[in-house]
Amino acid sequence: MHETTRNILIADGGSTKVEWLLTDTDGNTKASFISDGFNVARISQKDAVSYFSDVRKKLDPAVFINEIHYYGSGAATPEICSAVENAIREVWNPEVAEVQSDMLAACRVTEGTPGIVCILGTGSNSAYFDGKKIIRNIPPLGFILGDEGGGTALGKRLLGDIFKEIAPKCVCDAFFNETGLSKGDVIEKVYRSAAPNIFLASFVPFIKKHLDNSYINSLVRQEFRRFISRNVARYENSHSYPVSYIGSVAYHFRDIIREVTESEGFKVGLIEQHPMSGLKIYHSGYHVL
Repeated sequence: MHETTRNILIADGGSTKVEWLLTDTDGNTKASFISDGFNVARISQKDAVSYFSDVRKKLDPAVFINEIHYYGSGAATPEICSAVENAIREVWNPEVAEVQSDMLAACRVTEGTPGIVCILGTGSNSAYFDGKKIIRNIPPLGFILGDEGGGTALGKRLLGDIFKEIAPKCVCDAFFNETGLSKGDVIEKVYRSAAPNIFLASFVPFIKKHLDNSYINSLVRQEFRRFISRNVARYENSHSYPVSYIGSVAYHFRDIIREVTESEGFKVGLIEQHPMSGLKIYHSGYHVL
């Protein structure tokens, strides 16, 4: 047990939801909950203060929080991170306030093991991590120019093949029967909605459900190979390091991810759905033996 126990609030933030965990340096979980998501690059400091004020109401006001570590999508520049850090300090006034990217969160889950760390969720990302910091990051480029292997890319390929009648009839029939969507519905959602990437990624459960279909299975494998060739393989001496994967797509397709990665000559490291358990260990320094 630590002589002086410190309380640590950790946030794993995405555009659709933010997972919060209040822990301490003795490894105790004091609170955990989900709040609405946001992209830190698209929120003003004033709105961030309002958002964090609502979050603070979910916590015991008698508990002083020594450290707050927020990892979020959009935390791409020092200026963005600084504005969000200022909002955190205005609401909580902790001793430590840190805002970092979701990519660094994924890297910290590996507990200091050098290697290539990948995120496969709605989108995708990767980095070479030397055990302490990110040394190189192949830019993901978003779902229009990149994000290979992510849920959006998988959904985009599926829909394209269905409406161009490339997918087998049994897959097309299952799609229309299970989703009730028409071509017009899909065009409307993709080209006129505020979050087409989220819509495209929403078909990942359909893909997983029909993974025993040879066409679907091949589509998934091809997309993961595209991710590896256009991202993982771009790092210098990439075959010398373990490749770890964090994210919902990585976890739910973990068997195929492992097979494809190894077939391309890489060693697989961790495959985790969520980074929070690893972040708890990283920040509290508490390991259960």
